[in-house]
Parts: sequence; structure tokens; C-alpha cells
Amino acid sequence: MDSNSSAGVVDLVIHERRERVFLVFAGVFLGSMAMLNIIGITKFIHIGPLQLAVGVLPYPLTFLCTDFISEFYGRERANFVVWLGLALNIFIIFILWLGNTIPAIPFKTDLQRIEQVRHVTVMDPAADGAEAARDSRGMPLEEPAVRMPDGSLKPVTDPRLRPAVDAQSGQPLVNPNTHQPVMELYDAGTDQPIVDEDHLFTRIFLSTRTAVLASMLAYLAAQFCDVFLFHFWKRLTRGKHLWLRNNGSTMISQMVDTVMVVCITFGGSVLAGRQTVGWLLTVIGGSYLFKFVIAALDTIPFYIGVRYLSRYLKIDPAREHSGDAVLGGEVAQPAAEPA
Repeated sequence: MDSNSSAGVVDLVIHERRERVFLVFAGVFLGSMAMLNIIGITKFIHIGPLQLAVGVLPYPLTFLCTDFISEFYGRERANFVVWLGLALNIFIIFILWLGNTIPAIPFKTDLQRIEQVRHVTVMDPAADGAEAARDSRGMPLEEPAVRMPDGSLKPVTDPRLRPAVDAQSGQPLVNPNTHQPVMELYDAGTDQPIVDEDHLFTRIFLSTRTAVLASMLAYLAAQFCDVFLFHFWKRLTRGKHLWLRNNGSTMISQMVDTVMVVCITFGGSVLAGRQTVGWLLTVIGGSYLFKFVIAALDTIPFYIGVRYLSRYLKIDPAREHSGDAVLGGEVAQPAAEPA
């Protein structure tokens, strides 16, 4: 085998390595994005003093992946993955919409059933325009008390209605709009709470739909900001100070993402008075602090990854790359360890 053939074989081996590593980073990026859109705000959790939407947990990985792609494959490929992530989000939304539109068959597994105890707000029959409360079959319910002309309450009995209480405090529940007690609906024959069945897929669709606009707008702004700032710092430092372009791009872009997604998702609730500005700031602060800490911690794996991959892929991380680093059949050699 002549030297040209040997060089060609080496180039193909290195090229395959680079494409395989690129596929891993792109796959982790897209998988994290998919989880963000599907599990998003389905649950809020506490990590220490922080209040977080569960969808935030995998999201910091997306910035680490775009930083690796930017470092070894250049700005064009990083932007390509960002656009591909947007297309994936749209595809997920379409499939969820399609699945929600097509009627479900009557059969449900135990895991698909979501049972909720039926609650009824008691209305005052003497009030103008009041309607009798009804059960899940549309049958009218007797009010537990009727207000008499002198203002007193005359109790009546309906075995299907019992006062509902808060599960944590044990206090009676009261409708904040009508200031009437909330009653729990029981079956008179079995003496068990009457429940409404919901479909698991419907819950996922509804919780995803509420946050999808916010996540897509924030995603585009934050990811393109991350890619732009990464290469800005790289050019400014001439490929040195790896920690600066890693943290400087990620921490700023995650602030953009956090403020946008929280404000768009919950801004309407704040304006309507259902949530306070203080609560909104708490969610923003908790989400960003979590992302900030993760961004600081991922500097270590980023340094290790760049050091190892620059040799494995034979790419100089200090240089700006456009697409594949194999140009004209030449293999770029790794540079010295970046500062």
C-alpha cells in the first residue's frame, strides 16, 4: 500500500471518529430537548431551597453539548443542531396534537387511568341566578344548607355530599370566588368517593401545550446566544482561556432562557392575580441558580473532554473550524493544552 492510500485510510478512520462523536453530542442535545418539552412543568420539585420545574434537570446538558460541538466542529454545525432541535420540538408538538385529536379506544390500563375525587361547590339556592349543584351523571344534589329569609341556615341531608378538606391542613375547603363551602361527592350506595377518570395522555398533552411557546422562544434565543458568545470569546482570546468561553457563553445564555421561559409561561397567571411577582422571581432565581451551579461544575468535564477529544479526533481546539476539520485530505493536529 502506497503512502497516499495509507493517508486516505487514516483520514477515513479519523473522519468516522469525528462523525461518531458529533452524533453522540447531537443525540444528547436532542434527547434533552425532547425531555424538556414532554416533562416540562408536569411537576415542580425542591432541590434544597430551590424550586424547579422537573424539565430543567436535563436542560443544562444542551449548553455543554453545543459548547463541545462549537469547540470541535465550528459555529455552522452548532447552529445546525440548534435548528434541528427546533424541528424536533415542532415534530413532538405535532405528534402530541395528533394523538390528542384521534379518539381513544375505551380500554385503559391501570397506569392510564387518573382518578380524581369529584368536588362540588355548594350554591345558595336563594341567590339570584343560582343553579343546583349536580353530580357526574347530571342529577341535582340537595344543598347541605339552605339560607332562610332571616339569614339562618337550615340543614338538609344528601348522603352524596360531604365537606371537602385540605389534605395538608385538614381545614374545610372554600371556593375563593363564591365563598361557599366545597363538598366532596360520595356514592350513596358504596359510601366511596365518586371519581372522574381522565386519560394520562390528555394530561401530558395539556401540560406540554401550556409551556411549548415559552420553551421554543426561549430555546431559540438562548441556544443561538450561547453559540454566538462562545465564538465571540474564542476569537477575543485567540483560542485561549477555555473556561471563559465555556462559562461566559453558558451562564449568560441560561439567564436569557430562564427569564424568558418563566415569564412567558407564568406571566399570565401573575397578571391575573393567581400568582405573585415574588413567586415569579423565586422560580426564576431557583431555576437560574441551579443552571448556574451546573454550568460552573461542567467546566471540569469540559476541560477533560477537550483535552482527550482533541487527541482522539486530531483537532486543534484553539482554531475556528468550519464543518468537518478534515479539509483537503489533511488531518489537523492537536494543539498544546489550552490555558
